[in-house]
Amino acid sequence: MSGEKTEEPTSKKLRDARKKGQVVKSKEVSGTFGLLSVLLTIWAMSDLLFESIRNMLLLPAQVYNEDFEFAFKVVTTGILRDFLMLLVPLLVAAVFSSIVGNMMQFGVLFSGESIKPDIKKINPVQGMKKIFALKNLVEFFKSVIKIVFLSFVVYHVIQVTLQDMMNIPFCGTSCIMPVAGAVMKKLLIYAMSAFVIIAIFDYMFERYNFMKEQRMTKDEVKREYKEMEGNAEIKGKRKELHQEILNSAENTKNSDVVIKNPTHLAIGLHYSKASTPLPIIMVKGQGSHARFILKVAEKEGIPVLENVPLAHSLFDVDIAAYIPSELIEPVAEVFRWIEEVKEDAKYQD
Repeated sequence: MSGEKTEEPTSKKLRDARKKGQVVKSKEVSGTFGLLSVLLTIWAMSDLLFESIRNMLLLPAQVYNEDFEFAFKVVTTGILRDFLMLLVPLLVAAVFSSIVGNMMQFGVLFSGESIKPDIKKINPVQGMKKIFALKNLVEFFKSVIKIVFLSFVVYHVIQVTLQDMMNIPFCGTSCIMPVAGAVMKKLLIYAMSAFVIIAIFDYMFERYNFMKEQRMTKDEVKREYKEMEGNAEIKGKRKELHQEILNSAENTKNSDVVIKNPTHLAIGLHYSKASTPLPIIMVKGQGSHARFILKVAEKEGIPVLENVPLAHSLFDVDIAAYIPSELIEPVAEVFRWIEEVKEDAKYQD
């Protein structure tokens, strides 16, 4: 049926959705970036962290014999200062990494569509529908899976470190910190690995879900195509591209050899001792344009040589320009190869 959304979204549909702020976005990706950044910051600041905690614990004892009001002021000021010194870097790391996580998913995006007032947002009926929406049920199941997964991680860490923890009573208080540190290190490594795996799967799911929501009906695709056909600017670009292809075909026919890399780049060269002092770039293209040039060359029987470094160097030269002096020797080798091929062909005939 034409009313069913069976067609993949066009690039225009995706651009329009982006303008409205509708992009592939995984909360797990940005959250994982934020958490990883906070943990790395804590690890980098571990010495300062322990020193600050130690100072906060010892500060009340240092003013024990002082007047209560003075002691209270000193303790609260000191603890607040040390707490902020620890908190600010963590907040900066979390916010910055969350922004980076979002930018990695959909780049820089500013859209006012999502903050425009909408009566549907305060409609109680719509609100009830959202509560029981399929998407929210999926989010619920994702949360359950995450809890189960992380519970398994914690269980596994406890299982592999249980023997060390059981030995603490026999070792004494000196073993508490090393064992606790080792347990926490393993727990963080396993937990972060779990979060990364969850984030990857969540992004894949969100991308699939987004592309499914953006699907179009056959009628929508036809309508969009007709709109593009009627756009004067697009017509002009299409005509220009058509002319470029015609010129490419003609210039390829006038080439003596085509250098390729191996299908991404194609450059046609022409050289005549009587009319050109140096080989000249007749045509060049990349991607589909390069494949078109190679197809014309094959049809016309023009020699094609694969030379990756030379193709890259020649592609930087403008069309209708002579090759630069540093490329004379490698290009000369190409034309010597052409002469050898022609001689072999004559000999075989």
